[in-house]
Amino acid sequence: MAKRIRSSTIIDFAHGRLTPAESLGLLESIEKDARASKELDLVVDLMNEAADPHSGIFRIPVAQETSFLCRTMRSIVENVRSHPILYPAGAFGSLVAALGVLACINLISGNRLDELTGIDRTAFSWNARGADNSDIAGAYEFFTHAEYAKSLSLLDRHLRLQPDDDLAPFVHYTAGAVCLIASKRYYFALVQTYDVPLISEALQHLSSAIGRSTNRRLLEESRFLRAKGLLMINKPREAAAELDTVRSLNGPRSDEAMQMIERIHAINP
Repeated sequence: MAKRIRSSTIIDFAHGRLTPAESLGLLESIEKDARASKELDLVVDLMNEAADPHSGIFRIPVAQETSFLCRTMRSIVENVRSHPILYPAGAFGSLVAALGVLACINLISGNRLDELTGIDRTAFSWNARGADNSDIAGAYEFFTHAEYAKSLSLLDRHLRLQPDDDLAPFVHYTAGAVCLIASKRYYFALVQTYDVPLISEALQHLSSAIGRSTNRRLLEESRFLRAKGLLMINKPREAAAELDTVRSLNGPRSDEAMQMIERIHAINP
């Protein structure tokens, strides 16, 4: 069983008291721990409420408080309010420290190949345009509203019900594109990470699209997206190999693939 993240550690992170290395490790742990993720959200919400002098969130009787986190945050805020002259400076200092830590984390942990991982959102629609299928139409509607889990659910249902129909390779490609777009995660709009299991799912879908089709355009687009996914998980050599295949197909992505290969080699000589 994974070691439980202490509430006090989450509070220290929110106040910018951890080192960049400690903050990076904590973020990675929180990403895998739903309880800790909710607790961090609670800390941030409480700090936002604390910034409002008219907020009554911390006026709940002590007897009703059961969470160590709530008790600790209440103590911190009441202590700050008992010395109001120090509050603006303290709040500003905490904010600056937290932003500084996050900026350092982004510099330390950032994937230098992130600049090559952008995906055109029209990737969903180019391949199955005109398809008379309610699941695909519904999946596209959810996709346009950024409801990626619901979109993937409908695409997966189509593949379960009709695994061998003519559209299956295109649906696998589409599911791969949605997975990659949905895989990006942001912390406080400063630190970008990726959902690795979702990227693995995307790579599997794209491999299925490649293995089940002879359509050159679909093969080109599927390999191009596989390269993007491999870059997301920091596998530049494998990505360059996919892009080299894209280049050899001499399709619409050929020149872009060549430029990406050159950029990968420039970043990772």
